Amino acid sequence: MRIFYATILIFAFTFSLLLAQPKLEIEGGTTYDWGRVTPEQNPLKASIKLHNKGNQTLEIKRVKPGCGCTTAPLDTNIIAPGKYATLDVTLNVSTYDGPVTKSISIFTNEAEERTTLMIKADVMRPITVFPKFLSFPKLFINEESVGKVVITNNTDKPVKVKEVEVSARVIAGAVDGEATMKVNVKVGDILNPKVPYTVEATILPKANGRLSSSVKIKTDCKEHELIEISGWGNIVDPKEEPKTGLNR
Repeated sequence: MRIFYATILIFAFTFSLLLAQPKLEIEGGTTYDWGRVTPEQNPLKASIKLHNKGNQTLEIKRVKPGCGCTTAPLDTNIIAPGKYATLDVTLNVSTYDGPVTKSISIFTNEAEERTTLMIKADVMRPITVFPKFLSFPKLFINEESVGKVVITNNTDKPVKVKEVEVSARVIAGAVDGEATMKVNVKVGDILNPKVPYTVEATILPKANGRLSSSVKIKTDCKEHELIEISGWGNIVDPKEEPKTGLNR
């Protein structure tokens, strides 16, 4: 009989040890979503509570953001049962456009050593340019070439072009060469909401080297007063172009 009671006591003690565990619970769940944001709100910040729902002390061993654009300092790494720590999350969205999803790994003394917190945002820029740069794949001296980008007004109001500034130069060693560039954008043009507007830049290089160009468009949109589009390309002399037997 004594052996029976001893077995019961050992079983109960072992069972109680199994039940005695720290337990991390993130307030709001394992996903934090800022929703729709604009670049002006950068950096995004949030204070997220990490609760210990277990009956033993919870130790936060390490917090590891998934990328350099995210920081997540913790006010304490030892959490008593029933208490919580605060994770101050910062996400830099200055260079993003559209949905952004990042992860933060939280390592603890739980049986499940790692918990992943997902952070999300949808960055809406008032005006977007795609692609971001004017590209001229092949340029020849005294021959026109065209580069294109598409501007989209993501607001719900028309945007008016107030000023257009165009510049182009050819970098050729220590001496800059000449290049003439013109665009189809004019003062007074309207960028209608959600309607793509194609910008065409026509370049006429006068010397070989590397083209560096810029188109600056000033608008009446307070959230995006300046649209700046850079461009580049390599310029060669048609006489020096290798002959392949094919027409270019």
